[in-house]
Amino acid sequence: MDIILPTHTPEKLEAIFENHYLYDHPLFSLMAEATQIPWLQFIPKQPLTDKDYAANLYGEIHQIAFFLQDQGYGHFNLAKIGNKLPYYHIHLVFRDETDEAWPDPIWCREPLSKDEAQPERLKKVLADYFTQMA
Repeated sequence: MDIILPTHTPEKLEAIFENHYLYDHPLFSLMAEATQIPWLQFIPKQPLTDKDYAANLYGEIHQIAFFLQDQGYGHFNLAKIGNKLPYYHIHLVFRDETDEAWPDPIWCREPLSKDEAQPERLKKVLADYFTQMA
């Protein structure tokens, strides 16, 4: 468990995580599930044994969460689960009382309703954030 992937090509990440590649960041790769519930996954590029790296990684994840809240996304859950895949990844899920899994954790209600356009919507919303970083 908690294996850090040495290669972060979009093709490899999409095959392993079975979701959509969105962005590359120096600290992580960003993926999105194609579900009606906005659901991102952060794939770290280094082991989290380095406290500075871990602090920077989680700080950046929170910055993205706050950015998305400013764009109208509401309450979020942040979790590192990793029970189904041995590769270290962190979930950021935006929830509200009208989503199909409420109030349960989303992974307890799979399969969730698909929304193939959700990853592209998230990518567009995050474009300004990632442009500012460049």
